[in-house]
Order: sequence, then structure tokens, then C-alpha cells
Amino acid sequence: MAKEIYKDHLVKFGRHLQTLRKSKNLSLRKLATNCNIEHADIVRYENGEINMTFNTLIELSKGLNITLKELMDF
Repeated sequence: MAKEIYKDHLVKFGRHLQTLRKSKNLSLRKLATNCNIEHADIVRYENGEINMTFNTLIELSKGLNITLKELMDF
């Protein structure tokens, strides 16, 4: 049951991340370049397939030019 809850959060975060990326008119590759994360990993984050580290969250917020708080408000 706990793993299902975590998966649900990953999926919700992924949708939020994708919405933020698109609202900034950023392609996956451009965001990847902005935050020094492989674009394939960003796809996996957006699909809720993998978890990320705190450092990755910081990099994503930098790449999107938003605060960490905004990134986590999903």
C-alpha cells in the first residue's frame, strides 16, 4: 500500500513538472541543458517512473527558473 502512495505522488509530481516545463516553452532537451540532467531522466520524472534526489529537485527548479517551493507545489 505504501508503495502505491509513493507512486501516486511521483505521477502527480511528474504531471506538474511537465506542466511547468511546457508553460515555460521548454523542450525536454532545453530543460535538460538548463539543469544538467539527462533528458531521458526528465522523461522518466514526468512519467512518474523514477524517484529523484533533493539535488535533482534543486537542479530542476534552477532549470525552470522557479523556486523550489513552486516546483513542489503540486
